[in-house]
Amino acid sequence: MLIKWRTNQKISIILFIFSISYLIMAFQIPSFSIPRPVDSDLFPKVLGFLMTFLSILLFFEKEKGEVESELDVDKQPEQETKNDPNEEVSFWKKPQTQIVVTLLTLIAYVALFESVGFVLSTLGLLFFLTLYYGYRRHITNAIVSVVVSFGFYLIMTKGLGVYLPAGWLPL
Repeated sequence: MLIKWRTNQKISIILFIFSISYLIMAFQIPSFSIPRPVDSDLFPKVLGFLMTFLSILLFFEKEKGEVESELDVDKQPEQETKNDPNEEVSFWKKPQTQIVVTLLTLIAYVALFESVGFVLSTLGLLFFLTLYYGYRRHITNAIVSVVVSFGFYLIMTKGLGVYLPAGWLPL
């Protein structure tokens, strides 16, 4: 009996083997003799376990066609989602332009990181890039940007003891 492997299953097996190998190497990282709340081997171990877990999930993920057939969806002709080839794409929507804008935004983020601070520069980065890539719910975008920026700041500074510049904010 031959088993027909889906693409996701083949990739997940390769990723699983890689993540197990990565975990073996992560457990060989020596610990420092000085006690610390976060040692140098913590992040590689967490990453290895996360990769292993995600590769297992990928193995059991069903492909799009299988999910539709299980739900007994009426077979209607699919609407064409691609743009008309004669339709001209805006300059700001071209992939090359998006790459350049993202790189310039990241350069500005790095340049402003120390002086403006982690929270404000991350908030600006998140808000601008989500707005640029088409998310139009501005209030939701602002709330998520603020929560993520302050959340990461508190996790890194209070939880892990990592210094991040406060910048203009009195944190």
